[in-house]
Amino acid sequence: MPTSTELITTTLTETFDLDPADVTPERTFEELGLDSLALVEMGLMLQERTGISLDDVPLQTTIGGLAELMDRNEADQALTAAPNSTS
Repeated sequence: MPTSTELITTTLTETFDLDPADVTPERTFEELGLDSLALVEMGLMLQERTGISLDDVPLQTTIGGLAELMDRNEADQALTAAPNSTS
């Protein structure tokens, strides 16, 4: 299974025809030339692929920052789905 960073990078390069060398964890979506509409489109694609809802991600967010957010949301979902174990 690809990491969140890999998933974001693949989505950006395939959907918006960006050079993979330009899509690094430190880059913001604004630096990559995306506008708010493109960011919404990317968020919907990622939600479709992962089930994680990504609402209101600012253009100044870095790719690494979004990947961390996705990882936290995924971990939160796993904890919520796990049965409580009390001894």
